[in-house]
Amino acid sequence: MGADAPSMFEDEIARVLAAATARKVEAEAYLGVDRATRVRVQDGEVETFTLTERRGLGVRVVREGRVGYAYTESFAPDALDRAVADAAANAALLEPDEFAGLEAFGEPTPELALFNPDLAAVSIERKVAFALDLDRAAHGADGRVKTVTGSSYGDSLSFVRVASTRGVDRSYRATMGWAAVQPLVADGDQSKNYGLVRAARCFEELNPEWMGQEAVRRCVEKLGAREIPGGRMPVVFAPEAFADLLGTFASVFSAKVAQEGKSLLVGRQGQAIASAAFTLVDDPLQEGGFASRPFDDEGCASKSHTLVENGAFVGFLHNSETARRDRSTTTGHASRGGYQGTMRVGTSNLVVVSGPSSRQALLSGAGRMLEITEVAGLHAGANAISGDFSLQAQGFMHEGRERYPVHLFTVSGNFYSLLEAIAQVGKDEERFPSGIATPSVLVSELAIAGK
Repeated sequence: MGADAPSMFEDEIARVLAAATARKVEAEAYLGVDRATRVRVQDGEVETFTLTERRGLGVRVVREGRVGYAYTESFAPDALDRAVADAAANAALLEPDEFAGLEAFGEPTPELALFNPDLAAVSIERKVAFALDLDRAAHGADGRVKTVTGSSYGDSLSFVRVASTRGVDRSYRATMGWAAVQPLVADGDQSKNYGLVRAARCFEELNPEWMGQEAVRRCVEKLGAREIPGGRMPVVFAPEAFADLLGTFASVFSAKVAQEGKSLLVGRQGQAIASAAFTLVDDPLQEGGFASRPFDDEGCASKSHTLVENGAFVGFLHNSETARRDRSTTTGHASRGGYQGTMRVGTSNLVVVSGPSSRQALLSGAGRMLEITEVAGLHAGANAISGDFSLQAQGFMHEGRERYPVHLFTVSGNFYSLLEAIAQVGKDEERFPSGIATPSVLVSELAIAGK
């Protein structure tokens, strides 16, 4: 994918649209290409190195309210024709839906700096050296390091093009690099580990020396953990922990999920669902955001959308079909999840708007405060429909001027109740590869099950 990538695959797109026109159906082509590198190092040796390219074209056909999908990973002319025919045949099997249809999006798309040619040009030798340096830095950071699991470097160069018989034709390229390291430290009869992951659009923003040392530091500070009694107490979620929790329940803001009866936010537009300290924005235009994009997966130009403003629920995220069903307008959040997927609604960069206080100020707001730095068991221990969760967690107890690590404990509650119990939001925003950006969040009270 060179400098002319935005105009790539002209013949393939033209073939699909012509085949749809010949069949007298509306059609949309979603073409995706992803070229990825991954290097994994174990104990100073390269364990795996992979260089892959995956590409495919998904077709969505609409005829008389019936929608059908098909995809092909071969771009041969007969394979493209067959994908259109299969999508049309699949559509014929379904009942018509008055809200189904394609849109013609005329507004211009924004210019976003998602493609970094320098990252795309990084040599394989430098990528391997990065992973080796990361492993070496973690091993050498502290004498208590017993092993380092999977020091890794990876990157991707992706290309997306959406075109339809309604005149939509948009494309963009994006690059992303990431690194991960998971050391394990031991002291006496205690051992602790921590997995650190970082992402960037610039190779130089990933620092193997810092990452290795920081991951070990976070392991070491867990040593000497104590048991704590259960009860209800104020809690500060560190950015990483709150990002994981928010990501688990993000689907409740989807109009598709709401129309399926799986969101308790139905009918609550304009009502308070959180404390006035909480504002949540989905911003696909965020500069430096890891889920930024100029348009959504049906070609609608991206725009920022406020979900919760000072505690009040503003409204759901929509694609064009869910918007028609709700007699609303699309927010530009159509999501297919790739050329193999079907159209749904998805978030981009979920951003918790920062408040005025530092994390230390949040932690010093009570005589006894629990800081949650990690949560686990999100798939098994959280119900995205009811909002209930019961999760294993790790963190630190703050009592006066003392801060000490605590053994694994369980934190339980309800997502909606938690939003209402937010007392303050910090200003220490961190951004995560998932696209979520959040500072620390102080919750007035949660149930903790300790020893």
